[in-house]
Amino acid sequence: MLAVRAELAHRRGMKKSPRVIFKFQRIDEGDWQIQAHRPDGEVQAIPGFKSKAEIDEWLNGNGRLSWLRANGYAK
Repeated sequence: MLAVRAELAHRRGMKKSPRVIFKFQRIDEGDWQIQAHRPDGEVQAIPGFKSKAEIDEWLNGNGRLSWLRANGYAK
């Protein structure tokens, strides 16, 4: 019984880290951007993409993780 209480107390202290949601947007032909929806409600634009393929590469590659680290959302 004591072990169960200790486990529950431990779990209560653990929270998931806030998530950043990435959405892409086509501005014009050859002009795309990623919108980073932050946990605090702010939306930050990440411009400079020429195609959907570039965005997919950034999201699935090191770009996303580097951005998260630079903004304090990942280690």
